[in-house]
Amino acid sequence: MRTYLIDTNKDEVIVDLTKTIVHNSDLIEFEFSTCVDNKLVNSENIFVRRLANNYFSSTDGKSWRKLARQNLPKKILNVDRVFDIYRGYKPSGLSGGAEGELLTQMPGKIVKIMVKEGDEVKKGQTLIILEAMKMENEIKCGMDGTVKAIHVNEGDALESGVLMMEVE
Repeated sequence: MRTYLIDTNKDEVIVDLTKTIVHNSDLIEFEFSTCVDNKLVNSENIFVRRLANNYFSSTDGKSWRKLARQNLPKKILNVDRVFDIYRGYKPSGLSGGAEGELLTQMPGKIVKIMVKEGDEVKKGQTLIILEAMKMENEIKCGMDGTVKAIHVNEGDALESGVLMMEVE
């Protein structure tokens, strides 16, 4: 699952959940990678375990920190920057295109187009499934509207920055 962290200057950090390993019912290992400017800057494994209805995390599997229960936040503060969090997709308008334009963020292959021209769509609705980095990514709509144009077909291999669809 891809998570986008975008600050007020539209600078972004991308966090990818690249692998999940279930060791047993109480211990799960997550492998994350972080990209800035489309370059891998960090990769690490985090272990999460459940003990007495509490959750603990570790990066080495030896020292553990208790995790506070929380709802999934929509914003995160990092030193002097506030990031908006988008899980699984980056809304149109934040990717260099206009509000209703869906652009590819990385090279990939169109697996499925979920709508057709003229369809009414809602904010957050999945429009396209794009396979990139061996993961299927749901490209979701950033606004309510109507599908104006679809510029790709299922099976197309795309480079970064290609206009896939327009919504008005």
